[in-house]
Amino acid sequence: MKTICVLYNAGVAQAYSLAAEMAAWIEQRGRQAHVCATRDAPDALSGHEIDLLVTLGGDGSLLRVARAAASYGTPILGVNLGRVGFLTEADPATWRDVLSRALVGDYWVEERMMLRAVAYRGGDVLGQAEALNDVVVGRGARACVVHLHTEVDGGDLATYVADGLIVATPTGSTAYALAAGGPVLPPQLRNILLVPVAPHLSMARPIVLSEGVTVRISVTGGRPAVLTVDGEVQAELESGDEVAVEASPHAARFARVQERTYFYKTLVARLIPRNRIVNKS
Repeated sequence: MKTICVLYNAGVAQAYSLAAEMAAWIEQRGRQAHVCATRDAPDALSGHEIDLLVTLGGDGSLLRVARAAASYGTPILGVNLGRVGFLTEADPATWRDVLSRALVGDYWVEERMMLRAVAYRGGDVLGQAEALNDVVVGRGARACVVHLHTEVDGGDLATYVADGLIVATPTGSTAYALAAGGPVLPPQLRNILLVPVAPHLSMARPIVLSEGVTVRISVTGGRPAVLTVDGEVQAELESGDEVAVEASPHAARFARVQERTYFYKTLVARLIPRNRIVNKS
């Protein structure tokens, strides 16, 4: 690896100072290093030939960078400065060891499926975006359910009356979908997961679909909805608008130095309640 871009979350207090320290450390080892904020990842990728992206932040930072990097195929190595860190590979205490291995090629690349969502109004495209975690059509800040008629490959599935419907990747199965009662899918799978959020008198069970399907969600019932992609609002939807979701042609690529079965160990560690009260009596 010759050129590394270190991207820091500007909202995390120690992120910039650690990014500067890391860049100096990289350059001492004969490589080029660029430092920029995660919000500037698209510009960093279009302006340089980057061999590795290092993110300093939490899973949210890594999600933003993964979406920006997907079309370039650039691997990402995450350093966790957040709370959970399902996707990250190192922390502030271990980054030197992990990055030393990556610089000499002692790593493997994990590819994770992504989704592409396109929103339509009257046949016109409102917008499109790619997701590593999930696409959600939901009620937003409104205190009322939405009505979402859902088709799979053109066939009727159900009309969900719910707070929303999550369309998730295996990566996203440990995010919002997990909180809504969905199953955990290993990241190497290539399936699409449907999970309704607080359904009311409608189908409540999550459904696992194959990679090649197209899920089409129509907003009905005269009530508006909100489209979010990886937690970021993409569009305000009106009754009659549609969202089509399918597997993206791109994949997120992560540089890993852990063993290939790391996911299960990480899963157990991350699912331990963070705020347990220990009874010392």
